[in-house]
Amino acid sequence: MGLKRRSTAAFITSTRSFGGVHSLDRPGHSKRNFRTIGEVQSDESEAPDSPGSKAFSDVETAAITDLFFQFAHQTGGGGVDEEGTYLCISGVKQLLHSIGEKPSEQTLADLFVSVDKNNDNKLHLTEFLMAADRVLAGAPASTVWVIGGPGSGKGMICGQLSVTCGAVHVSSGAMLRDEVASGTYLGREVAEIMKKGQLVSSAVITAIIRRRMREHPGRRILLDGFPRSLQNANDFADQCGKPELALFCHCDDTTMIERILKRAEETDGERADDNIQTALKRIKAYHKAERPVVEWLKDNCVPIVRLDCTGSQEVVWNQLLAIGRLMRSAGTNQASK
Repeated sequence: MGLKRRSTAAFITSTRSFGGVHSLDRPGHSKRNFRTIGEVQSDESEAPDSPGSKAFSDVETAAITDLFFQFAHQTGGGGVDEEGTYLCISGVKQLLHSIGEKPSEQTLADLFVSVDKNNDNKLHLTEFLMAADRVLAGAPASTVWVIGGPGSGKGMICGQLSVTCGAVHVSSGAMLRDEVASGTYLGREVAEIMKKGQLVSSAVITAIIRRRMREHPGRRILLDGFPRSLQNANDFADQCGKPELALFCHCDDTTMIERILKRAEETDGERADDNIQTALKRIKAYHKAERPVVEWLKDNCVPIVRLDCTGSQEVVWNQLLAIGRLMRSAGTNQASK
C-alpha cells in the first residue's frame, strides 16, 4: 500500500518539548547522559570506574579477558613482554570481531593512539580496556522505545520512520536471532538458553543492544519490542541512559491475534511463534509487563506517545503525520514570538 511519506521528522525531533497524542512530558526532564566517541566524562565525586566498564557490560568482561589472552598467544596476535601479555592491532581486531564488534581501520588506530603513549603498537589488558572506554563507549544521539503487543504494528511503524526520518530500526527479537547466527560467545550462550526453553537474561539482551547501538554513532535508534520487562528498563538505563521517548502501540487483543494468524498464513508458518497458543502467551506477558514499564517511564520523566494501532496501516501512519504537523506548527509559533 502506498503510504503518504510527508515529513515526520518533527515527530521524533520535537516530541521531547511538546508531547503527542496522549503524551506525557514532566518538568525537569534531564538530558541523557551518553558519552560521545572520544570523550569520557568523569565525576570526581564518584568512585572511579574499573577499566572497560563503560564499553562493556559485566556479563561480557570475563569472556573478553579470556579472549584477550587467547588472541595474544596466537601467531601475529600479540605476545608477552616485561609488562605482561599484550595484543597488537591484528589481535585487537580479531578480539573485537569475535564479540560482534565491527571496528573500522580508523577505530582500530584510535584505540592505540588513545593509550599507546610510547608508540610500541602494543596494548596490555588494562590499556585495551581503557582504550575501549575512550573510543568504543560512544552512543547514538537518542533512543526511542517502540512498545506494543505482538501484532500491534511496531515493525510497520519502525520501518516507515526509518525510511522517512532516517532513524535506525533495531528489532530486539531479530537482534537475538542474528547474534545466535553470528556465533559470537554471547550468541552461543543465547543459543544454549533458548534451546533449554529458558529466558535470555536482561543483562545479556541489554549488552547485545548496546553493542548494536555502537554501530550507529550519532543516529537515532528505534528499539522495536523493547523493553519487555521492568528489569530491561533498569538495565538499559544503567548501561545506555534513558530513552528520549517511548512510543506505545495500543491494539486490542482480538486484532493482534487476527494479525498474527494472518501473518502465519501469508508466510506459511515461517515464524515458529505465529500460532494461537504462543500468541496468547505473548499477549499475556505483554500486559503483565506494560504497567510497570509505564510507571518506570513516568518516574524517570520519559515522554510517552500513545498511538491507536487498531486501524489500518495508513490510519496509524496518519496519526504520526498529524503529530509531525503539530510539531512544525508549534515550532513556527515559537519562532514568531
